[in-house]
Amino acid sequence: MKIKGGKIPVEYTPLRVGGSLNIQGGSVVQFFDGNDFYPNREGTLSSPILLTHQLSIHDPDANQEITPAMNTTFYEDDVVISAATSGYELIGAHAVKVVKNITANTQVVIKALTEFVDPRNNRIYKREDFITLRTILKAEAQYTIELTPHGAVYFDAYRSPNTQAQIVAKLSHGDAEVTDLTGITLKWLNPDSLDIVENELYGVSYSADKRTLTIDKTYINKETITCEAWKDGKIISTATVTFVRKFNPYRLDVNIVGLPLLPGVNNIRCICTITDTIGPVDVNAAFLLRWMVREDGFERQLGTGTPFIFTRSDVNMNAATLEVYPDLKRREAYAALTDEFGTPLTDEYGNILTAETYGI
Repeated sequence: MKIKGGKIPVEYTPLRVGGSLNIQGGSVVQFFDGNDFYPNREGTLSSPILLTHQLSIHDPDANQEITPAMNTTFYEDDVVISAATSGYELIGAHAVKVVKNITANTQVVIKALTEFVDPRNNRIYKREDFITLRTILKAEAQYTIELTPHGAVYFDAYRSPNTQAQIVAKLSHGDAEVTDLTGITLKWLNPDSLDIVENELYGVSYSADKRTLTIDKTYINKETITCEAWKDGKIISTATVTFVRKFNPYRLDVNIVGLPLLPGVNNIRCICTITDTIGPVDVNAAFLLRWMVREDGFERQLGTGTPFIFTRSDVNMNAATLEVYPDLKRREAYAALTDEFGTPLTDEYGNILTAETYGI
């Protein structure tokens, strides 16, 4: 008798979703002196800004980042921004360019709503992030922040990437640098608008006046850092810098010396070399390399690194099918170890526990 069965239900841990509206090209704050806007986003010459909705989606069950298909809708004060909306240009799937000036002493709220489907169970996720565009009416010069470095900073993922770096903020009032920060507060924020040193592994320390932030790129794959200047409870200027761990395309060459195995030969030497667009790569430093053996369909690890030597006795020479091959994973940023609820794990001294992550 055939008994009808049922599907086995599978429960997945909810995805961990982070997001932010990344600003490129200028500030969300404008100034109007009665005649001109600073910066001027429309006309000629113009300095439009680009707002990009960036999401990080982590699958805690597989312990990896995923990139499902996503759809982003932008709103101005809860009204959908379309291709026909004056003052905006939709760029690609997840960005909008602001090409208009905001009326003096007013503001608009830009909302980005991105939806995607969890590929594991078809659950729909929505992520909203907001940013406020406003114009201050002033007869005096505007404040501006200049970061060094600024914009997008790409660092080589294969050659000593895990180093510290400093970001220096220069605040100016018109053409004059502000050397006395009395009454002005500098804030360094992560994509979730939280203090970097307090909330991020990569946030090391500030200088006494907070003009300089020291970061540790060991914990960065891609991260946008924002510096805000506040005065009298209001933002007077903002600037961003994005650090990106860059993985160049590479060529892989594998050489197994000693095959075919001749009588009297006992040692087999396995060598893996990698060359990218810059030149040779230190394989052992930039990659996790494991040498695997497949014996009659069964796989196991022989050893790690290059060069690697094994002997006849290390493998089953009587196997009908015998294959030795490399398993290569690139070393990426270190990440915090978390429990099932996403809370970071710490040691007895309160230090967050971390582990290196790997990619293909």
